[in-house]
Amino acid sequence: MKNFKYILITLFLVSLSLGGCSGSKNVTKESDPFENLNRHVFGFNKYVDQKLVNPLSKAYVRNIPNGARKSISNHLDWMELPVTIANSTFQFDLENTILASAKFMLNGLTLGFYDLDNGETEILKKDFGSTLAKLNVPEGPFLVVPFLGPKMTRDFSGYFVDRQNMTKVSSTTVNDINLIEIPINVIDTRSKLSNAIDKLYNSPDPYTKMKSYYIQNRRKNVYNEKYHNIKNKNKDEEFEKLLQ
Repeated sequence: MKNFKYILITLFLVSLSLGGCSGSKNVTKESDPFENLNRHVFGFNKYVDQKLVNPLSKAYVRNIPNGARKSISNHLDWMELPVTIANSTFQFDLENTILASAKFMLNGLTLGFYDLDNGETEILKKDFGSTLAKLNVPEGPFLVVPFLGPKMTRDFSGYFVDRQNMTKVSSTTVNDINLIEIPINVIDTRSKLSNAIDKLYNSPDPYTKMKSYYIQNRRKNVYNEKYHNIKNKNKDEEFEKLLQ
Protein backbone atom coordinates (compact mmCIF):
# COMPACT_ATOMS: atom_id res chain seq x y z
CA MET A 1 0.00 0.00 0.00
CA LYS A 2 2.85 2.38 0.84
CA ASN A 3 4.52 1.57 -2.47
CA PHE A 4 1.29 2.38 -4.29
CA LYS A 5 1.11 5.73 -2.50
CA TYR A 6 4.64 6.62 -3.62
CA ILE A 7 3.83 5.57 -7.18
CA LEU A 8 0.76 7.83 -7.25
CA ILE A 9 2.73 10.79 -5.88
CA THR A 10 5.51 10.24 -8.40
CA LEU A 11 3.13 9.94 -11.35
CA PHE A 12 1.29 13.10 -10.31
CA LEU A 13 4.48 15.13 -10.00
CA VAL A 14 5.89 13.83 -13.28
CA SER A 15 2.64 14.78 -15.01
CA LEU A 16 2.93 18.26 -13.47
CA SER A 17 6.49 18.44 -14.78
CA LEU A 18 5.38 17.45 -18.27
CA GLY A 19 2.59 19.98 -18.21
CA GLY A 20 4.68 22.81 -16.82
CA CYS A 21 7.52 22.86 -19.34
CA SER A 22 8.40 21.84 -22.83
CA GLY A 23 11.66 20.76 -24.39
CA SER A 24 14.07 17.98 -23.53
CA LYS A 25 16.38 19.76 -21.14
CA ASN A 26 14.77 23.15 -20.71
CA VAL A 27 18.00 24.60 -19.32
CA THR A 28 17.52 28.14 -20.54
CA LYS A 29 14.35 29.10 -18.65
CA GLU A 30 13.35 29.18 -15.01
CA SER A 31 9.72 28.21 -14.56
CA ASP A 32 8.36 29.61 -11.30
CA PRO A 33 4.57 29.86 -11.65
CA PHE A 34 4.14 29.25 -7.92
CA GLU A 35 6.46 32.07 -6.83
CA ASN A 36 4.06 33.67 -4.36
CA LEU A 37 3.46 30.35 -2.59
CA ASN A 38 7.14 29.43 -2.86
CA ARG A 39 8.16 32.67 -1.15
CA HIS A 40 5.85 31.95 1.76
CA VAL A 41 7.21 28.41 2.11
CA PHE A 42 10.76 29.78 1.86
CA GLY A 43 9.94 32.16 4.71
CA PHE A 44 8.59 29.26 6.77
CA ASN A 45 11.69 27.14 6.09
CA LYS A 46 13.93 30.09 6.96
CA TYR A 47 12.12 30.50 10.28
CA VAL A 48 12.51 26.79 11.08
CA ASP A 49 16.18 26.99 10.11
CA GLN A 50 16.91 30.03 12.26
CA LYS A 51 14.96 28.82 15.29
CA LEU A 52 15.78 25.11 15.20
CA VAL A 53 18.19 23.78 12.57
CA ASN A 54 20.89 26.46 12.84
CA PRO A 55 21.09 26.32 16.67
CA LEU A 56 21.29 22.52 16.48
CA SER A 57 24.03 22.68 13.84
CA LYS A 58 26.04 25.11 15.98
CA ALA A 59 25.68 22.82 18.99
CA TYR A 60 26.72 19.93 16.76
CA VAL A 61 29.93 21.72 15.72
CA ARG A 62 30.58 22.94 19.26
CA ASN A 63 30.17 19.58 20.97
CA ILE A 64 31.19 16.98 18.38
CA PRO A 65 34.93 16.77 17.52
CA ASN A 66 35.91 17.35 13.91
CA GLY A 67 37.03 13.74 13.47
CA ALA A 68 33.70 12.43 14.68
CA ARG A 69 31.81 14.82 12.39
CA LYS A 70 33.91 13.60 9.47
CA SER A 71 33.00 10.00 10.32
CA ILE A 72 29.31 10.92 10.46
CA SER A 73 29.58 12.65 7.07
CA ASN A 74 31.29 9.58 5.63
CA HIS A 75 28.50 7.36 6.97
CA LEU A 76 25.80 9.61 5.48
CA ASP A 77 27.57 9.57 2.09
CA TRP A 78 27.76 5.77 2.31
CA MET A 79 24.04 5.54 3.11
CA GLU A 80 23.27 7.46 -0.09
CA LEU A 81 25.36 5.20 -2.34
CA PRO A 82 22.54 2.67 -3.05
CA VAL A 83 20.58 5.51 -4.67
CA THR A 84 23.53 6.23 -6.96
CA ILE A 85 24.00 2.52 -7.69
CA ALA A 86 20.34 2.02 -8.64
CA ASN A 87 20.13 5.11 -10.82
CA SER A 88 23.48 4.46 -12.49
CA THR A 89 22.03 1.07 -13.43
CA PHE A 90 18.82 2.67 -14.73
CA GLN A 91 20.95 5.06 -16.83
CA PHE A 92 23.14 2.22 -18.19
CA ASP A 93 26.24 3.84 -16.68
CA LEU A 94 28.13 0.61 -16.08
CA GLU A 95 31.36 2.23 -14.90
CA ASN A 96 29.64 4.36 -12.27
CA THR A 97 27.56 1.38 -11.13
CA ILE A 98 30.67 -0.74 -10.60
CA LEU A 99 32.62 2.03 -8.85
CA ALA A 100 29.72 2.94 -6.54
CA SER A 101 29.00 -0.73 -5.75
CA ALA A 102 32.65 -1.43 -4.95
CA LYS A 103 32.85 1.62 -2.71
CA PHE A 104 29.63 0.67 -0.94
CA MET A 105 30.86 -2.85 -0.24
CA LEU A 106 34.37 -1.76 0.77
CA ASN A 107 33.24 0.96 3.15
CA GLY A 108 30.51 -1.36 4.43
CA LEU A 109 33.26 -2.96 6.49
CA THR A 110 33.13 0.16 8.68
CA LEU A 111 29.43 0.93 8.03
CA GLY A 112 30.75 3.88 6.06
CA PHE A 113 32.17 5.71 9.06
CA TYR A 114 35.68 5.45 7.62
CA ASP A 115 36.40 5.96 3.93
CA LEU A 116 38.78 3.10 3.20
CA ASP A 117 39.79 4.40 -0.22
CA ASN A 118 40.43 7.92 1.18
CA GLY A 119 38.18 9.58 -1.38
CA GLU A 120 40.30 8.34 -4.30
CA THR A 121 37.35 6.94 -6.24
CA GLU A 122 35.40 9.60 -8.12
CA ILE A 123 31.75 8.68 -8.34
CA LEU A 124 29.06 10.68 -10.08
CA LYS A 125 26.08 11.19 -7.81
CA LYS A 126 22.90 9.90 -9.45
CA ASP A 127 19.29 10.16 -8.36
CA PHE A 128 15.94 9.38 -9.92
CA GLY A 129 15.53 13.01 -10.95
CA SER A 130 18.62 12.66 -13.15
CA THR A 131 17.25 9.35 -14.45
CA LEU A 132 14.05 11.12 -15.48
CA ALA A 133 16.18 13.81 -17.14
CA LYS A 134 17.92 11.09 -19.19
CA LEU A 135 14.44 10.07 -20.35
CA ASN A 136 13.88 13.69 -21.49
CA VAL A 137 11.28 14.40 -18.81
CA PRO A 138 11.27 18.23 -18.43
CA GLU A 139 12.43 19.64 -15.12
CA GLY A 140 9.05 21.27 -14.52
CA PRO A 141 8.21 24.26 -12.32
CA PHE A 142 10.41 25.32 -9.43
CA LEU A 143 9.05 24.39 -6.00
CA VAL A 144 9.97 25.19 -2.42
CA VAL A 145 8.84 22.26 -0.29
CA PRO A 146 8.23 22.63 3.46
CA PHE A 147 11.26 21.33 5.39
CA LEU A 148 12.87 19.88 2.22
CA GLY A 149 13.65 23.19 0.54
CA PRO A 150 14.06 23.89 -3.21
CA LYS A 151 13.20 21.24 -5.78
CA MET A 152 12.31 21.12 -9.44
CA THR A 153 9.06 19.19 -9.91
CA ARG A 154 10.87 16.38 -11.72
CA ASP A 155 13.42 16.05 -8.92
CA PHE A 156 10.76 16.18 -6.22
CA SER A 157 8.99 13.22 -7.82
CA GLY A 158 12.33 11.42 -7.99
CA TYR A 159 12.88 12.08 -4.31
CA PHE A 160 10.07 9.68 -3.31
CA VAL A 161 11.49 6.91 -5.52
CA ASP A 162 14.96 7.36 -4.03
CA ARG A 163 13.63 7.29 -0.45
CA GLN A 164 11.87 4.01 -1.21
CA ASN A 165 15.07 2.63 -2.72
CA MET A 166 17.00 3.49 0.44
CA THR A 167 14.48 1.72 2.68
CA LYS A 168 14.72 -1.45 0.61
CA VAL A 169 18.52 -1.72 0.81
CA SER A 170 18.80 -0.58 4.42
CA SER A 171 18.59 -2.93 7.39
CA THR A 172 16.71 -0.26 9.32
CA THR A 173 13.01 0.48 9.09
CA VAL A 174 11.34 3.36 7.30
CA ASN A 175 10.74 5.11 10.63
CA ASP A 176 14.39 4.67 11.61
CA ILE A 177 15.51 6.36 8.41
CA ASN A 178 13.05 9.23 8.74
CA LEU A 179 13.69 9.84 12.44
CA ILE A 180 17.47 9.34 12.55
CA GLU A 181 19.27 9.53 9.21
CA ILE A 182 17.45 12.47 7.62
CA PRO A 183 17.64 14.90 10.62
CA ILE A 184 21.32 14.12 11.16
CA ASN A 185 21.96 14.67 7.46
CA VAL A 186 20.19 18.04 7.64
CA ILE A 187 22.22 19.16 10.67
CA ASP A 188 25.49 17.90 9.17
CA THR A 189 24.86 19.67 5.85
CA ARG A 190 23.73 22.86 7.63
CA SER A 191 26.97 22.96 9.61
CA LYS A 192 29.01 22.74 6.39
CA LEU A 193 27.06 25.53 4.70
CA SER A 194 26.80 27.89 7.66
CA ASN A 195 28.72 30.82 6.14
CA ALA A 196 27.04 30.51 2.76
CA ILE A 197 23.53 30.36 4.25
CA ASP A 198 24.20 33.37 6.48
CA LYS A 199 25.35 35.26 3.39
CA LEU A 200 22.20 34.18 1.56
CA TYR A 201 19.92 35.44 4.33
CA ASN A 202 21.72 38.80 4.34
CA SER A 203 21.33 39.32 0.58
CA PRO A 204 18.73 41.83 -0.73
CA ASP A 205 16.48 39.07 -2.12
CA PRO A 206 17.31 35.72 -0.46
CA TYR A 207 14.59 33.85 -2.34
CA THR A 208 15.90 34.83 -5.78
CA LYS A 209 19.48 34.07 -4.75
CA MET A 210 18.47 30.67 -3.40
CA LYS A 211 16.50 29.83 -6.54
CA SER A 212 19.36 30.91 -8.81
CA TYR A 213 21.91 28.84 -6.90
CA TYR A 214 19.75 25.75 -6.74
CA ILE A 215 18.76 25.76 -10.42
CA GLN A 216 22.31 26.44 -11.65
CA ASN A 217 23.80 23.77 -9.40
CA ARG A 218 21.11 21.20 -10.20
CA ARG A 219 21.47 21.68 -13.95
CA LYS A 220 25.23 21.29 -13.69
CA ASN A 221 24.76 18.08 -11.73
CA VAL A 222 22.28 16.64 -14.24
CA TYR A 223 23.62 17.88 -17.57
CA ASN A 224 27.34 18.34 -16.92
CA GLU A 225 28.13 15.34 -14.77
CA LYS A 226 31.90 15.81 -14.77
CA TYR A 227 31.30 18.85 -12.57
CA HIS A 228 29.88 16.82 -9.71
CA ASN A 229 31.66 14.40 -7.37
CA ILE A 230 29.73 12.51 -4.72
CA LYS A 231 31.96 13.91 -1.97
CA ASN A 232 30.90 17.54 -2.67
CA LYS A 233 34.28 18.73 -1.39
CA ASN A 234 33.82 22.28 -2.63
CA LYS A 235 30.13 22.66 -1.86
CA ASP A 236 30.56 25.66 0.43
CA GLU A 237 32.94 27.46 -1.94
CA GLU A 238 30.65 26.85 -4.93
CA PHE A 239 27.64 28.07 -2.96
CA GLU A 240 29.43 31.28 -1.97
CA LYS A 241 30.67 31.89 -5.52
CA LEU A 242 27.16 31.61 -6.95
CA LEU A 243 25.82 34.00 -4.30
CA GLN A 244 28.30 36.77 -5.12
